[in-house]
Amino acid sequence: MASDDIAYCYEHDGFIIIPDLIDGEECEKLKIEAQKLLKEKAHPDASVYVHASVTSPICEKYHKDPRLVNILKKIMPDGIMFLSDKIVVKTSEKTFATPWHIDCFYWPNTRPKLSVWIALDDANADNGTLTVVRGSHKKDWKMINKALPNGEFIYRISDEDINNDDVVVCTVKRGTAIFFPDTLVHGSTSNIAQKDRYTLISTYHAPANDEKFDFDFPAREVLVPTN
Repeated sequence: MASDDIAYCYEHDGFIIIPDLIDGEECEKLKIEAQKLLKEKAHPDASVYVHASVTSPICEKYHKDPRLVNILKKIMPDGIMFLSDKIVVKTSEKTFATPWHIDCFYWPNTRPKLSVWIALDDANADNGTLTVVRGSHKKDWKMINKALPNGEFIYRISDEDINNDDVVVCTVKRGTAIFFPDTLVHGSTSNIAQKDRYTLISTYHAPANDEKFDFDFPAREVLVPTN
């Protein structure tokens, strides 16, 4: 995809899908690392582990991988600063759908951010893939406070507020990366296949003086300075 097309699609739709950002061997290596982090560092019931780059040199390598950064340059004209990354998993025990939400609910009053969702397994409607609402980054959304049974995803958007005609179920091969801003409504399907589906998600924003929120993320670093 040409640079102009990437920038246009990102602005118009609120997301871009880049196939084959990393290869299958790399996905397998990252998946093994993700399993290790969840087992050794996360709560037993957790489906999410934050701060992957803090404890994993392998994950640290990928949050600044040139292939990823080159895409970010096309949609982040004011420079690139890595904030944090996390492992997310759907398994035979963790089959629930991630509810509709926007990430900026979780970091209010901070500068805009975007995330890169990298599939470490083939992802589809049956195994809990990412779902997005096209164009939703240009709208205002009402937040409801209703956590999942395991306490995750406390800030959500009601299903009734979503126009199903705008919903995109992201069926992708492993190694695909999906880029989207923190104002895009997204969630996931249920893992009815009951097969593992691992994802590495990294979050970025433009370089600036640290905000109070930033101090919780020790791996943060400037990758491309502001011009």
